[in-house]
Amino acid sequence: MQNEERVFEAFLRQYREIFRVMINAAEQITGQYSVSFEQYLLLKQIHEQRNITLSELADSTHTTRSAAARKLRALLLDGFVEQEAKMDDRRVKYLRLTTKGVTVEHDIRQAFLQSARTWEEIPANMKPANINDFFTQYQQNIAIWDRTRPKFRRPVLHAKRKALGGE
Repeated sequence: MQNEERVFEAFLRQYREIFRVMINAAEQITGQYSVSFEQYLLLKQIHEQRNITLSELADSTHTTRSAAARKLRALLLDGFVEQEAKMDDRRVKYLRLTTKGVTVEHDIRQAFLQSARTWEEIPANMKPANINDFFTQYQQNIAIWDRTRPKFRRPVLHAKRKALGGE
C-alpha cells in the first residue's frame, strides 16, 4: 500500500511538471501570433467547422458560452474572425475565419507540428509496473526538449513591419 502511494505521488509530481512545460510551450507558440492557446483552440474549431455559432463553439470546446464569448471577442477585434448573421434569423451569427485568421491558424498548426516532431510516441502496451519509470524518463525527455526546442520568431509582427514598408 505504501509503495502504491509513493508511485501515485511520483506520478502526480511528474504529471504536473509535464503539463506545466507543455502549456508554457503552447503559450510560447501561440503568443508569437498574439493569441492565447485557448484562443487558438477556438480558431482551430472555427476553421474545422464552417458556419459554427457561438453556442456550438462553446459546446465543441467544452467551455461555457460566456468564456467562449470572452475569448472570441479578442479574435473578432484582432480581425482573425468575422460574424455573419443568418438570413432568416438575424439573432444567429455564424463565425468564420478571415483571411488573416486562416493564415494564423495554419501557421500556428505548422509550429505545433514542428514542435511535435521532436516527441517520441508513448508506448501503447505499457505494463502498470513500468508506468513510474516511463514517466520519470518522459519527464527527463520533456526537460531536454524544453531546453532544446526551436524558438519561434514573431511572424505577425514581421508581417506588419513588412506591410508598413519596414523591410
